[in-house]
Amino acid sequence: MQTFDDKTAPYQLAFEAYGTELRVCTNSRELLDHVELMLPPGWRRRPRSSKQHRLGLLEEGNGIYSIYRPSDGACIHDAPGRDYALIMLESQIQGYIALNATEFVFIHAGVVADGGRAIVIPGMSFSGKTTLVRALVDAGAVYYSDEFAAFDETGRVVPYAKRLTVRRPHEGADDYSVEQLGGVAGVEPMRMGLVIATHFRPGAEWQPRQLTPGAGALAMLEHAVPAQERPEQTLRVLKRALQGAVILQGERGEANDVARVLLDTLRAAA
Repeated sequence: MQTFDDKTAPYQLAFEAYGTELRVCTNSRELLDHVELMLPPGWRRRPRSSKQHRLGLLEEGNGIYSIYRPSDGACIHDAPGRDYALIMLESQIQGYIALNATEFVFIHAGVVADGGRAIVIPGMSFSGKTTLVRALVDAGAVYYSDEFAAFDETGRVVPYAKRLTVRRPHEGADDYSVEQLGGVAGVEPMRMGLVIATHFRPGAEWQPRQLTPGAGALAMLEHAVPAQERPEQTLRVLKRALQGAVILQGERGEANDVARVLLDTLRAAA
């Protein structure tokens, strides 16, 4: 395992996203090209600065890749496989932005919009967010995110239109832009109209119950990235975001079967 410093990782990309700066350092020009493809939506290059949080990705040889966090000297990944290392690095980048973008409150959630209002589907990875988001996009909704609902101080959700990660049983996952899937990405901040707290169960019928704003806030808070570090801001922003929104909870069956129902519910609630 190599020592991580500017000499061992001379290929560097400093960028800003959602008001937060970060620098990725590697020992391979090719690796840096792959990193650029997975940066957060709307990222912009920035000059290098000693104040930037750094992440290092090193090709160690023999197919081994390591990820370093120089701030505390930790090696947080050391295993075979470039693609696996890139997935781990992307998770580190997304997590850092979500936690440290202090002008926003990031919630683990899928988001689409229709008719000037957003549907937010809180949930962690592998909870079926992307499957439902894609079904909603196929049904005509505008894509905002399959990973995070990013709320500004007014309570509006802003786009985090990353490439959708489509997982297939026993075949891994592939990333696609929403345009490749025949959809459209949103560009404007949007008020939230509908919150869907759900999980997939084979054969389930969508028969939700409506939650109170307080219960809805708890359902959202469970998935709020900065809840412990910035609790007052998180609660304040969630309260604003939930004003006027309908909050539904229930099991769902196949995503394609419920997508049109959800869009009709959003339109009826407007």
